[in-house]
Amino acid sequence: MGMFSYRCRGCEHPLLSQYATNYINDWMENTVVLAPDDGVVAAGIYDGYGNVVDVDHPGLDSGDTDGGYQLTYNRDTGDCMEAVWHYACWKRAGEPAFDKPSTNAPDQGYFFAQGDHDMLNPLEAN
Repeated sequence: MGMFSYRCRGCEHPLLSQYATNYINDWMENTVVLAPDDGVVAAGIYDGYGNVVDVDHPGLDSGDTDGGYQLTYNRDTGDCMEAVWHYACWKRAGEPAFDKPSTNAPDQGYFFAQGDHDMLNPLEAN
């Protein structure tokens, strides 16, 4: 399977990998994964292939920090089974709990026009 992504529950922009970011939106690599019954199950860097790697964020107990976390998906819809957030969006929203799964990003978090996801980090924006 090639690159794919899911929409952040906060801003609806996709999780981006280092292969798709620039100096404006590189914060969109940092993600938090929430599962329906388990709360935060991972926080780290999205790799563009359904994995959250480098699972570690200061002040956040992210559980397993060795092997990363592989997102699960619904085979019928292609949507994520977990709720994914950009870390900054999740913090800005007050660290909400799981409410519903994230949806598939049509541009796969990679195949988009220049500037489509050039959004400033909400934790740094005024």
